Amino acid sequence: MEMLEPMLSKLAEEDVHLEGVWVSEPKLDGERIIALRKGDQIDLWTRRHVEVSYKFPEIISSLKKNIKGDNWILDGELTVPGGFRKLLKRNVEDRFKISLLAKKLPATLNLFDILRFQGEDLTSKALVQRKKILLKVVQEGGHIKIVPFKTVNSKKIKDHFVESIHRGYEGLILKNGSSEYESGKRSSHWLKIKRSETIDVNVIGATKSTGSIAFGALILEKDGQYFGKVGTGFSDLDRKEILEFLEKNRGVTDIPLPADLDILLTTRQLPAEIKANEIVKGKPRAPVWVRFRWA
Repeated sequence: MEMLEPMLSKLAEEDVHLEGVWVSEPKLDGERIIALRKGDQIDLWTRRHVEVSYKFPEIISSLKKNIKGDNWILDGELTVPGGFRKLLKRNVEDRFKISLLAKKLPATLNLFDILRFQGEDLTSKALVQRKKILLKVVQEGGHIKIVPFKTVNSKKIKDHFVESIHRGYEGLILKNGSSEYESGKRSSHWLKIKRSETIDVNVIGATKSTGSIAFGALILEKDGQYFGKVGTGFSDLDRKEILEFLEKNRGVTDIPLPADLDILLTTRQLPAEIKANEIVKGKPRAPVWVRFRWA
């Protein structure tokens, strides 16, 4: 089944001014998933157009039991205990390992929107209407949850944000209650307030180490251009795990790289996040590693 492109949020600050009815949701530390069912077939699609249903048998089983109907599209966030870095451990192909990890590191699909039900397109309906339908269609339990939400105004945003952080979430998502679902668009009707700003990049390789550590730095790409390197933000153990991940994703890059770059290996584009104080001459200043975005 062909996936529907997810609606994306824009970055905002705590002092953003809201008009009309808005709802707030905690920002989860996981992977965005579009779940589709047509008859007996259920697909799970990531933002990068990777179908991963076979990697999460516990999710498929729960969707069959806990969601009414047999023709729907749901939007949500896939999580495991321990956050996104632990979720990366579920990115395996071996059937035995998949079965084992489904029990040792079970995932949860946290649902926050419904885009189709029994063949009816719901994307033109207001968010608050879609939320009501979602609550009727989804029975929480097993590996399925509904992301908690509440109404919010400009005066309450800071309180909601602080509460979200105290509960261990990444931040806050604010959504215009009257907004339609804008598939594939980064919309001002959905806003995110994060604990700290990160930059979306692609890892395309690593440089050699001058010592005993696994690699020196990760080579970055952004918007089709070389975006510098990041060599801080991970432990020696992190470096070993990251290098193993890079080895599994070796590939030839077509991004022009500096001639003096001491390259250890290159990979296919691997979505990731870094932090940086600022961007200077097209490169991040003092970048710090955050994480891979699972593709």
